[in-house]
Amino acid sequence: MDEVINMKRLLIYLTYDRQNIIDDYIGYFLRSMRPIADSIVVVCNMSRIEKGFYNLLLYADSIHYRENKGLDCGGFKDALCDFIGWEQIKEYDEVILANDSFYGPFDSINKIFSEMESRSVDFWGLMKRGPGKYGSTGSDPEHILSFFYVFQAPLIHSAEFQSYWEDMPYYKDYMTVVKEYERQLTRHFASYGYVYDTYADTAPNETSNLKNQFFQCDYLSFEMIAKRNFPFLKRKQLSYNTLYFQTQENPILSIEYIDKFTDYDTALIWKNLIRTQHPTNLQRSLGLQYILEDSEKKRHDNVIICVRVDWLNGADTVSEYLERIKDVCDVRIITDNEELREYYHKKGFEVVLSKEEDIRIICSIDTANYEYICLIHDTDLSSDQIPSCTGKSYFFNIWENLIKNAGYIDSVTNLFGSKPYIGMLMHPVPIFSTWISRLNFEWGQHFDDVKRGLTDLGMHAVIDASIPPVQVTDNFWLRSEVINVLKEKFQTTSCEYILSLDIWDYLWTCIVQDSGYLTGIVESTFYATMNEANYHYYLRTLMDWLEKRYGYHRNLYEFEEILRVQEAVQLCAGRHKEWYVYGTGEIAERCFEWIQNACGFIISDGQIKSESFHGRPVMYLSELQRKDEFGVVLCLSRENQDFVVELLKEKGINHYYVIN
Repeated sequence: MDEVINMKRLLIYLTYDRQNIIDDYIGYFLRSMRPIADSIVVVCNMSRIEKGFYNLLLYADSIHYRENKGLDCGGFKDALCDFIGWEQIKEYDEVILANDSFYGPFDSINKIFSEMESRSVDFWGLMKRGPGKYGSTGSDPEHILSFFYVFQAPLIHSAEFQSYWEDMPYYKDYMTVVKEYERQLTRHFASYGYVYDTYADTAPNETSNLKNQFFQCDYLSFEMIAKRNFPFLKRKQLSYNTLYFQTQENPILSIEYIDKFTDYDTALIWKNLIRTQHPTNLQRSLGLQYILEDSEKKRHDNVIICVRVDWLNGADTVSEYLERIKDVCDVRIITDNEELREYYHKKGFEVVLSKEEDIRIICSIDTANYEYICLIHDTDLSSDQIPSCTGKSYFFNIWENLIKNAGYIDSVTNLFGSKPYIGMLMHPVPIFSTWISRLNFEWGQHFDDVKRGLTDLGMHAVIDASIPPVQVTDNFWLRSEVINVLKEKFQTTSCEYILSLDIWDYLWTCIVQDSGYLTGIVESTFYATMNEANYHYYLRTLMDWLEKRYGYHRNLYEFEEILRVQEAVQLCAGRHKEWYVYGTGEIAERCFEWIQNACGFIISDGQIKSESFHGRPVMYLSELQRKDEFGVVLCLSRENQDFVVELLKEKGINHYYVIN
């Protein structure tokens, strides 16, 4: 067993949660730290704790509540300067600052501290990022990532350490914290001669090309955990936008590795991840798209297929599919059409004559007897509205991927059994014919209604006006536990009003998240081979159109930038005769064709300034005379944009147009 140097240690742990919940992964971390920490002080950047207080009470020596002022570094500042105080700090040999942005440890804390304390360092962390260029801020220094710092004496007893925290302002936003705190702290103390190091090995992926540096714990989490000595998994990266960077290393590999090769209970990860992250982002980033082959044909008494039928022209095709599965699970047909009832009754199926909405049908199912429920609809297979080949393609998209045959039913139930975090499985999003125009599901038009519906149901889900659901459909598989949670909600709400909502197709993924599960997509192997080829064809076609219009660019994100710049310029120039562009960096360079008619270009005071940018004048912000009628388009990265917005507001310039 690794022996840790006998010294007096203080752990200051900071946590923040929008729902005021302390999940069990936090309790696990604090319990892991307890043997080496003489004192654990928890700072909650929230006014109260609604659930999970035991995760702090069992391990913390003191708990302090504060508003989320200055974010995590603001909480550390208050803990050091006020909650604990410098006289007490001087009693410790080591101070550990950690926040709640990671899961773990997956390795022995004793081993980690024993290794790092064998090195001649004054402060250390778990991982660093090499010097790099981030956006248009120029070169940033090598720095330790700020989620885990360890400071040792004599640094923690020094005037430099005390003044650093006392002089630190309460930063207003996340990106300012990153730029002014995380990226500068390491260099600040190193400038006084203090030596630092990190536990994980990032050298194999470092580069002298400063533009190609990246957060290795974010984009190569599996490699870092399995091969590079990194004993934690960062939470935020599990739903990252891969339009910025791309890696073939799906984050699910990290979780599966942790589950198989460490003692860490991955249920702690899933519980927090499902509750706090957007399900659409998780479906994409974790690859929750499953391709199934037919398995064995066997009876599943815990499965029921509920089929809503409305179209006589689809009855023969529906019957063909139902004949394949009727011997392996229960099938119940629901219709309000007497002719359809008679047709399916003669085929030997159980038929219920009903006009009730889908949600009432779902809630009427006996979940004590059925563990898995599939709700599926027929479709119009005639040529009256659209060519019948197109209507049949939509039908095929649903039925081939949800209830293909008896062996496929077995594969679906096996998938549910092997993926306990999956609560719903939907068919693939249709990307052909008229359905391609609905890829965003008209989400913006329904967002407010969905938000109101969730409030009325007393449910919590992570939703975003700019991120559509995983899928919007009334055809899917569900675990019965999701229905049970829904029934409980109905008992405490105005049931008739809630049941009559016409946005249920938009609510399903939210309901699943509130139940503690994620939503996935399921495809048969045959359909997936066809669908994959179509995706490639559509993408190549779209990229060809974009390149012909905007020229060659390295990635989709750059095309998105151009489109956003065009939109911002159109708005700004349409409202202001005089308008300027803030920024002369890479974005402005790429988008110059669309911003060249600006009256001039603006950069922040203190930056190196040329007299002109492509023949247009360049000026410092301080040189710009305030005029209420002019507008400013911000051609800046998101991290620089937030900072500049504050500068413009301070100068009284309110007509600005952002692109991110």
